[in-house]
This record gives sequence, structure tokens and C-alpha cells, in this order.
Amino acid sequence: MKKLIIYVLFLLLFGIFSVFNGCTKKSETELRREKDSLEQVKYDEVIRELIDSNVIKMRDSTDVYGTGNFDYKDSLESYHRGYSIPRDSIYKVWNTKAFQELNELIRKKPTQPGPYLDRGNHFQNIKMYRDAISDYNAYIKLNQSNPSAYMNRGNAYERFKIYDSAMADYNMVLYLKPDDTIANFNKGNIYDILGKPDSAVLQYDTVIFKDPRLAKAYYNRGTSYLAQRKFKEAARDWEQAIALNRTYEMELRPKINKIRPLIK
Repeated sequence: MKKLIIYVLFLLLFGIFSVFNGCTKKSETELRREKDSLEQVKYDEVIRELIDSNVIKMRDSTDVYGTGNFDYKDSLESYHRGYSIPRDSIYKVWNTKAFQELNELIRKKPTQPGPYLDRGNHFQNIKMYRDAISDYNAYIKLNQSNPSAYMNRGNAYERFKIYDSAMADYNMVLYLKPDDTIANFNKGNIYDILGKPDSAVLQYDTVIFKDPRLAKAYYNRGTSYLAQRKFKEAARDWEQAIALNRTYEMELRPKINKIRPLIK
């Protein structure tokens, strides 16, 4: 009888120990989950703060185009600096004389493609994107081999938020000019806008492979990495953007400092 009582007490104590131990393990698991949850909230707050404070500014190729030319041609040096030479101010407003000359050229020689491209670029500069697209369509109907026309029409579609058509035009640019970097850059920007940072990073990877001197590509890829919560990669790219273009220091340094504590 005494042995039975001892045995029962042993089982009872073992059961209590098992239950207590299980509760302890459960508590540890819950604490770990709470910690992970708090860290996630911290990450979200930092990212939201960066976005809400307008520190992150998505940049596309319209920032780097422009030497005053109708067809947005940019020199390599100005593109590598990461910022554009401002467009000639005459094309930022409705220029009656320029439109009259272009309209007259189109009236006299409607099968000449050049004036359609020029007028389309003029429309684009004053944000009349529907008219710009119409003129680019007319130009491309007459000349399908100029990548600048597809690039500029893609820009107009992008400004108009018709992203599938913009993507199609940028793909055409790459078909006609495989070494082009701006088309890949613009595709990356669209993927960012659409909330697809993984696809955006692949496009910026291609840009950097083609042109490792381009500061803006590192800038944008860093932003895409931030959206993926890859803080180490984001900081690395922003540091590289600063190294290539010191004008980014003031803008990017606060962002880098904010995400440093989140890097594991």
C-alpha cells in the first residue's frame, strides 16, 4: 500500500512538473513571438516614417533627361552625375511660335516624321500627355526604328499612369538598343510604383551591370531594398550612391542613419 501511495505521488509530481515545464516553454515561445512582433512594428514605423516624411522620392528618367533638346538626349556625363541639366525653360511653357512652326511643317509635309516627334516632346514638357502620345503614335507610324520615340512615348504613358503600355515601349527600346540603361531604369521605377520591389531590384541590377557609375540606379535600388526590409543592402546602395554623387549626401545620410539600428 505504501509503495502504491509513493508511486501515485511520484506520478502526480511528474505530471505537475511536466505541466509546469510545458507552460514555461509555451511562455518562452510567446515571448519570442512578442519580441518578433515588436521588432516588426519597429521596422514598419521606420519605413512609414521615411515614406510619410517624403524622404523617399521615387525618381524616374525624366529627372535625368534634358539638355534643352526636343528629343531629351542627355550626355553620359550629366546622366552619371545623377541629376539633369535643366531643360531649356522655353519648352516648359506653351511656346506659341514653336507650335506654329511645327504645325506648319506638319501641314506642308505630313509624311515627314521629325516634326511629330518634336511637337510630341513639346507637349510632354508642358504635361499634355494625351497630345504627346498622339504625336508619338504618328511619328512611330512613319518611323519604327528610333528608340527615342518609344522611350518618350513610354514616358508619356508612365506620366499618364498607363503602365502596361509604358512597359511595352521600354521593352521596344531595349529591343532596338540593348545597351540602353534608361529603359531598364524606368521599368524598375514602374515596378516600384506597382509595389513589386523584387522585380524592381532585377531591373536596377541590369542597369548597374550595364553602367556601374550611375548613382541614381543605386539610389533607386536602395529604395527597393528598403521596401523588402533588406536594410543592410539598402544602406550599402545608398552609400554607393553618395560615393558616386556627393549631392546625395544631404538626402541619403539621414535615411542611412535611421535604418542602421535595424541592420542585423
